[in-house]
Amino acid sequence: MPTTKKLHVLHVTPYFDQAWAYGGIPRVAATQVRELRDRGLRISVATTDAGSAIERTTQTDVDGIDLHIFPNASNRMAHRQQLFLPRGLRSFLSANAYRFDVAHLHACHNLLTTTAAAAMRRADIPYVVQPNGTARRIERRRALKWVFDRLFGRGVLSGAARVIAVSTPEQGHLEGLGIPLSQQALLPNPIDLKELEAPRDPGFLRRKYSLGEAPLILYLGQISPRKRVDLCVETLARLEDPRSHLVIAGADMGHGDAVRRRISGLNLGHRVFFAGVLTGGDRLAALSEADLVLYPTEDEIFGLVPLEALLCGTPVVVSDDCGCGEIIRTIGGGLVTPVGDADALTAAAQSMLSRPDRWKQPVTAAAETIRSRFGAATVCAGLEQLYLEVIQ
Repeated sequence: MPTTKKLHVLHVTPYFDQAWAYGGIPRVAATQVRELRDRGLRISVATTDAGSAIERTTQTDVDGIDLHIFPNASNRMAHRQQLFLPRGLRSFLSANAYRFDVAHLHACHNLLTTTAAAAMRRADIPYVVQPNGTARRIERRRALKWVFDRLFGRGVLSGAARVIAVSTPEQGHLEGLGIPLSQQALLPNPIDLKELEAPRDPGFLRRKYSLGEAPLILYLGQISPRKRVDLCVETLARLEDPRSHLVIAGADMGHGDAVRRRISGLNLGHRVFFAGVLTGGDRLAALSEADLVLYPTEDEIFGLVPLEALLCGTPVVVSDDCGCGEIIRTIGGGLVTPVGDADALTAAAQSMLSRPDRWKQPVTAAAETIRSRFGAATVCAGLEQLYLEVIQ
């Protein structure tokens, strides 16, 4: 049931809702604010107009939410360098920070989070930070992140009333950064179950690429080094059935050329297709029609895609370095392999593709568990309680 006190919560995120090219954080933030709105909270959002590598978002409002969109000085820099320079944000926060009961800041190493954290501290308003895997300096631009943290980011995490970890692996990462468990809150990312009701076009990928009944493997996510899309390509090359195809769907974060070179080197150009960023019903249709979803990522503290795949009826293989690895081990519906191990990934994929009927019941059972444990209503009830605790 909604709380009797109508809390006013500010969510600050570099990207929001329609920014599909930026991965899971904008979708998590959008799911949270919509569910919290439905629970009766007053929600404001401060974000930028980041859309994709070449487009700014055209979104102007969300029903029942005070949406404040600040234009980036350079959308290209925002996408390529993760350098968000929102014009007008500092003035907005200076004038309005005291109006909120609590702030929820998404992601680290960006000016929105650092600016909001400083404004909330000045106004004596508590805030929580949800890094979603961005607290550590990993993968790209590590030196720039170090410089940014030295210049702007000091005190963001240590000054938070709580730092939200979405998995136990992330809890360990945060402890390594000096954030004690007593300052952390363990709360998973929510799944928007209503989104699963979106209209979809079954079989559109098979028609688009003339695949027929050939085994279809899907990788869905950003194309960056730590996502290990190269392992998906290696697995395809080693599978026994030469009819197998791989569809790679997601935003190219600068690693696409390297993946294409590997595809060419293995002479797989006729069996691998790049679908680009899939949204809405197309995303769900792709997850539904695939025979198997591979998600061999490194340094991934949660991973929405494998859970969404199971909800669409498709088994998954994930790495044990992934936050969803602990989930899949618990609920089933897929296999977990050592990170970076192409032999293990291939063996798991071969086993699952050769016995598809064996996975129908485990996938169905896992989907039911996901609905009960990770549905937005369940997760956001805990998030609302967290807000009340930090306010008190």
